[in-house]
Amino acid sequence: MSAAETLASACRVLAHHGMIDLWGHLSVRVPGSDAVLVTPKFSRACLPRTIAASDVLVAGLGGAVLEGQGELPAQFDTDLALYRSGGKRTACAFAAPRYAMAAGIAGHPLKPLTHMESSVSYDLAFEDGNPVEKLQAAAAVHQPGVGVWSAGMDAFDCLTALYHLEYLAQTNAIIAGDAGMRGIPREDSDKLWRQFSGHHHYHEFFASLDPGPMKHPYKTFVSSHGDGLKTAMAFSCRALWERRTLVAFLEHVSHRLPEENRFLMTASKNFSDMQPQDCCLLDLEANWLGGPKPPGFKWFHAQLLSERRDVQAVVHTHDVYGRVYALSARKLAPSYRVGLDVATRELPLYSRCDLIVDPEVRRQTLDALADGPVVHEIGHGTDFVADTLEQATVAAIQREAFLEMDHLARQFGGAKALPDQVLQKIRNNEANAEDWWWFYAAEVGAPKRSTAGL
Repeated sequence: MSAAETLASACRVLAHHGMIDLWGHLSVRVPGSDAVLVTPKFSRACLPRTIAASDVLVAGLGGAVLEGQGELPAQFDTDLALYRSGGKRTACAFAAPRYAMAAGIAGHPLKPLTHMESSVSYDLAFEDGNPVEKLQAAAAVHQPGVGVWSAGMDAFDCLTALYHLEYLAQTNAIIAGDAGMRGIPREDSDKLWRQFSGHHHYHEFFASLDPGPMKHPYKTFVSSHGDGLKTAMAFSCRALWERRTLVAFLEHVSHRLPEENRFLMTASKNFSDMQPQDCCLLDLEANWLGGPKPPGFKWFHAQLLSERRDVQAVVHTHDVYGRVYALSARKLAPSYRVGLDVATRELPLYSRCDLIVDPEVRRQTLDALADGPVVHEIGHGTDFVADTLEQATVAAIQREAFLEMDHLARQFGGAKALPDQVLQKIRNNEANAEDWWWFYAAEVGAPKRSTAGL
């Protein structure tokens, strides 16, 4: 397997386990040269699940693209600095393993609890403004709230370290905060690895997890149904389902039509099975004009679209974390890049548990929404409004992801706010909603992760 094929395969394995997103990348320095192979900045053009060897770029140590199409990743400067510093570590990866991210956000040092995986905990470091120095020696380096670095002799070393780190973080989450927990001594771990030396089980295991470059499922969906608004609405429902952000049949997606006084709304159907023909046609007085019978929530979306002429799309979810957090007194720190702004903004509320059908209730809920992007109905759900379907869908997914990460970080001791300069860097480098929608849509129908939870 060529170096480019190895990089692409490692990306696909990380994607298979939900451990890499649009901020991630892998790179390797070509032996005996100043050339570096690197995965491109992920976007609609190339995703971790769809990447092939032909998508890998060749860059120079100065940071210029020498071969290939695409932009360099936002965090690639760290790789280049590592390679220019010399040393044996000639491969680098930046990823976002979920449990490891939560531990990093909490500043929690992971205990060595399991045999093969414990090796990554002894030299686990936290980035303090100079990750290169840490990467020269550490098994992995936390960049809290942003991602995790690993470096090694090749891409396989990086993949193994990230895999072990995430498994170890999951085991630590079970006992985080417990006093008197023992760990595995380093000498025992080192002995295990000496005994394991010469085996190739990990190579074979990771190869078995690589499904190969995946054709984006939306393209197949469009080929069966035609490219149009109903198709995109149905697929947004499916992406929301894959992310486990909702109950998945009493939620709704609505979108304004170009025709005056018309909008589409998805029927009450399992989101995982939503089809374009499951969209109802209504007017802004909530009259049913065509398609399947509309849900009772039609009254609220009709009035919202009638009054908020700037809004094109509305996504209504019964979010698991969102509904519970809205009832709690928990304060959210800006600790995680995914969903950072939509999750940490003040949440407008309708303060009673209601289906939002009666005129006076709709009025109060719309007054709470005002000209903002989100409103929550206590004990019921959350409505995300935007000028594009992609933006409303991504906001719904990412707010829930932020709250879930906050919950995980509390298992490790609590979420710590990111420094202002890091928050600004996140905002400066964040991908647009269309690229994120394409990323989440790629998960629809993808192979499931292992039962071990990775």
